[in-house]
Amino acid sequence: MNAQGPDICYGKEVWQEPTLGGRWLDQDFNFYRVPSTVPVPLIVWAHPNGMSKGLPPTSPTYQALVVPALQAGFSFASIEFRHPVVNEDLQNSPKSPGIPQYDIARALQFIRANADALGIDKRNVFIVAQSRGTLGIWTALQDDMKKPNSSDPVLRESTRVNAVYAVKGQTTYDGVEFADLFIVKSDREAFVADFQSQYSNEDQFGTAIGSVSAGIDPDPPVRLIYDAPVIPRKLTLAEIALQDSIHYPNFGPALCNAYVVAFGNSARCSYDADQRYKDDPIAAYAGYVQFFQAHLQP
Repeated sequence: MNAQGPDICYGKEVWQEPTLGGRWLDQDFNFYRVPSTVPVPLIVWAHPNGMSKGLPPTSPTYQALVVPALQAGFSFASIEFRHPVVNEDLQNSPKSPGIPQYDIARALQFIRANADALGIDKRNVFIVAQSRGTLGIWTALQDDMKKPNSSDPVLRESTRVNAVYAVKGQTTYDGVEFADLFIVKSDREAFVADFQSQYSNEDQFGTAIGSVSAGIDPDPPVRLIYDAPVIPRKLTLAEIALQDSIHYPNFGPALCNAYVVAFGNSARCSYDADQRYKDDPIAAYAGYVQFFQAHLQP
């Protein structure tokens, strides 16, 4: 089988996406295959809100992501997925009623289970993501979700990746943690109360910052890009209201600090926060393939 092309299903769930006007979406992906007689590395793209897996060839995002990947010998998968915050009212699946946190993980497992058909080297899989898609950071920092004894060959596959490159990455979905990290002490209680009033399932959202581990299977290297400078102090409620708190640049150093605590150094996490990246995917993703090439397994 020489699998390639659009709309390859990795799961059975369908949903109406509120960020796309209620458009019906499926658990599937578009696959851009590098012609090769040997297995090649794979880059998995997880898109931001307001976009779908579709990447028109003339778009700046396609030019920034797909073109350099294929030129460097990586195949590329653009996935459709649900998000635990945006889609918190949905269940993960009929057998798993929690919020939908695991779509990116399931896509990784499906791709690995079908590596021969897709021509993929399952040892070399990477995530590139933006905003909503940086659920991929959380996914990458979880313990491997594979179930080696499962009767389902997909679930027997690993969810781990070699590295993550994330633009406007959200490194915690935990309101209490956000408040502790970024809000002045006198305003934290009010911030948390407001956050919890907005999200009924906020206790399930999760945190990448709180997941970093240097254990037996150390967490992968991460590169983070933001389009505004880091703010060198904690903010009041009034001040944070003036910021883009969803893409807050301080998410970057907060995650990298967690890496320093876990690993004793900053070698596995880096960030850049600068206005030159604003609305410029070519600039934001410049060098992302080279970052992944540095973490290929031979």
